[in-house]
Amino acid sequence: MKKTLLLSVSIFCILIGICSAYAMQTKFSKALLTCENFSQTGSIEKNNEVFNILVTLEKTKNGKCLYKEKIYQGREYQMLTCNFDEGQLPFMSKSMEKFSETFKKQLAKNPIFEAKMTTNGEVFQKYLANPKYCTITHSKK
Repeated sequence: MKKTLLLSVSIFCILIGICSAYAMQTKFSKALLTCENFSQTGSIEKNNEVFNILVTLEKTKNGKCLYKEKIYQGREYQMLTCNFDEGQLPFMSKSMEKFSETFKKQLAKNPIFEAKMTTNGEVFQKYLANPKYCTITHSKK
């Protein structure tokens, strides 16, 4: 009886741990882990100007994970386009989970930051600033 109870409690604790870890993941970090199609829009205000943001994620035909972050006002835009290998995705997904947990109050106010990888310094330094993975394009005036 004690062994059965102990086993039941152990299984319950394991399930709680798995569920807690799963619950901490955001929609974006889950999609990023396996490179599922993802799209999120939002806006941010800076210096009394509103900037619209579109973040997309999709798997390419050559097996890469394509991340795009477009910041635009009207017709003018700046686009960050990145191609990642499957092996890079677990690190980035985990980093975005930690980032979201750290800034959950800000995310509650503006959920676009869940998927805006340029706000995560760790990911930015390791991947986004590297031209091997990412390029930036601008609209033409």
